[in-house]
Amino acid sequence: MAKNTSSSAFRKIDVDQYNEDNFKEDDADQASSGMINAPLMCKNQQVKDNALGLTLRVLLSIKSSQIDAAIESLDDPELCDVLMKYIYRGFEIPSEGSSGHLLTWHEKVFAKGGVGSIVRVLSDSARA
Repeated sequence: MAKNTSSSAFRKIDVDQYNEDNFKEDDADQASSGMINAPLMCKNQQVKDNALGLTLRVLLSIKSSQIDAAIESLDDPELCDVLMKYIYRGFEIPSEGSSGHLLTWHEKVFAKGGVGSIVRVLSDSARA
């Protein structure tokens, strides 16, 4: 038989926070601030790798249906270039399901930044 406890701690858990369709503006803000403060000119590869890991984690946590809103929040065209750098770096280190999601990001950033964004990223010597 199950024990009847008087604990009500389970009622304090907000199960809606675990809903995968829950988009938080914090995700877009984190991605944007990560790109604004991107360590592109940093000589320390560990710093660059940490920034890449954090940015990829944020990009992959944003649902496909919410990518447009996140990209529209990027005011500066240079941020599209930085985002494109991180997308290409993400292609270099694929993980389970990340390539398809990054292709979606690539398509949306390309729609906003155009061919010029890709050319600037591929010709830039400062890697993300």
